[in-house]
Amino acid sequence: MNQSLLRTVKLLGAMILGLAFPAAHVFQFLVPYAIMAMLWIAFLDIRPIGFRREHLLVLALNWGVGIAAWSVLMPFDRQLAFAALLIGLTPTATAAPVVTGMLGGRVDFVAGSVLVTNVTAGLLFPVVLPWLLGSDLTIQTAPFLKQTVCIILGPLVVAQALRAAAPVWTQAILRFRHVSFYLWLAVLFLVSANASEFLRNQWQHGMHLGQVGQIALVAVILCAINFWVGLKAGGKGIPREVSQSLGQKNTLLTIWIAMTYVNPMVALGPTFYILCHNSYNAWQLARHPVRCDGEVD
Repeated sequence: MNQSLLRTVKLLGAMILGLAFPAAHVFQFLVPYAIMAMLWIAFLDIRPIGFRREHLLVLALNWGVGIAAWSVLMPFDRQLAFAALLIGLTPTATAAPVVTGMLGGRVDFVAGSVLVTNVTAGLLFPVVLPWLLGSDLTIQTAPFLKQTVCIILGPLVVAQALRAAAPVWTQAILRFRHVSFYLWLAVLFLVSANASEFLRNQWQHGMHLGQVGQIALVAVILCAINFWVGLKAGGKGIPREVSQSLGQKNTLLTIWIAMTYVNPMVALGPTFYILCHNSYNAWQLARHPVRCDGEVD
């Protein structure tokens, strides 16, 4: 079996196992630590580029897609519109820089997208969401900012400090960068298990199958739109980076918002999106070449 096909089997296998063993969701708390480890390894191999004007484009498209989807669906179905809104406004996933690195893209740019979109979400969600959802929601800013600072800035600072202080150690560690792929498999397994547990609970509470199917369809469509718009908006310079920044989303954040402040049916939107963007990532990685040592070029 060639390396690309084997990698695809591993990725899909991790997701299928997670869906088959929802009880593993109890280990969901390990996901941020796995992502931090992956980011630390990725940041060892880059120099941060700081803020770029393209990050404003990512931010504008992120909010534009969400509000446009909400506007289109609102006259027909409020629940569906709310689900689409949360999917669209979800900021870039903290794991997006890792996947971008596996695809040979610029990790530093996507890390900047993570910071810009998540910090903006932390500042604007408490103001914008109550207005758009038309209810008396009270959303705290601190959880958003704390998550972004801890998961992104921590590994970045430690990695760059090690690069400067011990370049020999840095190169030695980078020989084992393929470990990131197996950490990603673990993350996929746990996230899929969490999604499976959530769906199982909602099913027991009498979900309406027709509306669930509509929400799933909206998630698929928005996933395709986000990745496609990102490819076009990135032009010839950074299409992959903008595509990943828009398409790969921090869905655990908006699932928490929906469950805490809206309702479980709306939370199905970002839940289905987890399966969509991870399936697309698996397809991307399957098409990307693998070196003879098993690492992604």
